[in-house]
Amino acid sequence: MVLAVWVVLWAGVWGAANAVWTQQRPPDDARRRGALETIKLPGGARVEFKSFSSPSLGQDRPYSVFLPPSYDTDKTRKYPVVYFLHGLNNDHTSWTVERYGRLHEKLEAMVKKGTIPEIIMVHPKDDNSFYTNTADGKRPYEDFIVKDLVQHVETTYRVKKGREYRAIGGTSMGGYGALKVAMRHPDLYATVVGHSPIVFPQESPFGAADEVKDSSRFYGYFRNLLIRIYGDPINREHWEANNLLVLATQRRQGFNKLKIYFDYGTADRYNGTIQLGAGCQKLHRILDEQKVPHVFKEHANEPHGWELVSSHFAESVPFLCQTFGK
Repeated sequence: MVLAVWVVLWAGVWGAANAVWTQQRPPDDARRRGALETIKLPGGARVEFKSFSSPSLGQDRPYSVFLPPSYDTDKTRKYPVVYFLHGLNNDHTSWTVERYGRLHEKLEAMVKKGTIPEIIMVHPKDDNSFYTNTADGKRPYEDFIVKDLVQHVETTYRVKKGREYRAIGGTSMGGYGALKVAMRHPDLYATVVGHSPIVFPQESPFGAADEVKDSSRFYGYFRNLLIRIYGDPINREHWEANNLLVLATQRRQGFNKLKIYFDYGTADRYNGTIQLGAGCQKLHRILDEQKVPHVFKEHANEPHGWELVSSHFAESVPFLCQTFGK
């Protein structure tokens, strides 16, 4: 009898708590788009939602692609490409939603004003992998980005090939991913932008997780993500090969030609947990010490992720396009 009453009471408490949480939680389409029909923009551009088979991952991978206004009217024209990587728990549709500023519309507006040349922009879907191959080799997400995705785009769409016509950017996890991919492969990309990049100032990625252990309910979740990539105990060699603070000192072939831009906001929610701001500042200092030209911005009282992207899209996209010409 007592057990039955306890179960009923617990169910009531849980139900009430869940109802409150559900009310506070944004609907799914606040962070990602539900319907995947083509978005036709007023200036003639469009966003399509597609997928292709990734040899590296052995599965179909979704992506969205922005095609500029003249893509259908000038069948002989080829276009440079910007690859843009989303953050944790977002996907390839997030950049098109109201919550994050409907960036596809801002992109078309820049094209129509002549602020940037006509470009193709590609947003691949990730699985919270930090765009990094796992230490055990079973989930090669970096290979998916630098090999499979580029090959698919350059054989499916009319694009200009070559490093000077290829750029990569991203936000949060994707900001880290973009910087890391470009630093590891400066022969593939001419420019890189990292908004709110997750840069770990500690010597170990688990150090970042340990910082949030007592202050964040996401500790276990965050640590488990890193274990899937780097192993437990950490595979030190694999971590060093993907650590931005190490990559900044390695100066791979073509690194001096790579144009680098990254920024963060002083009101970023991760500054007080995993010390994102401290990580960005440390990366800036190392690049300065290495005499690597770059643009680093600290935005007073600005937040994390897509909100920061939306506020500075008009700055970062032209930066990404600077080697594309007219």
